[in-house]
Amino acid sequence: MIGILLTEVDLNYNWNVYKVFKSGKRAKAPYCQVAGKNEETAREILVKELNSKMQKNEWIIVRSDMSQEREYEKNLEKEKEISKKKNYFLGKLAFRGGGIPNNIVTGLLFTRETNWKWQWAACEPGTMKFIKAISPSFKSASKAEDWLINQMEKQI
Repeated sequence: MIGILLTEVDLNYNWNVYKVFKSGKRAKAPYCQVAGKNEETAREILVKELNSKMQKNEWIIVRSDMSQEREYEKNLEKEKEISKKKNYFLGKLAFRGGGIPNNIVTGLLFTRETNWKWQWAACEPGTMKFIKAISPSFKSASKAEDWLINQMEKQI
């Protein structure tokens, strides 16, 4: 039987360094790349190389062989999928009663036609002119969102 002797090996990784803007969003492209054993050593190397003005900025360090996708981009995909499901469901509700044109958009309105209350409605595309109410009226937009989610769950 052949045995393998495992020893601790100093693994160095490449770390991508991203600037964080005042808005809290991370830059798309890395500012530079640093080699180091871990994130702390990479940060130490970065601080040594930056001038005093650049050291005041906030930086995010991500290992180059890991996913570089920004957090809010991951959330955008989820939100886009949820929005698609909501639009499909609202379209089904709008056409259920009949008597409306084929080309409509749906949305949450707060207008004179809805008596200045929040209501899901079918509208003309482009003008957003009220065609038909799809839901009951609500005092707040969050209650209208909750109603929609509840209705969607009932259908599943």
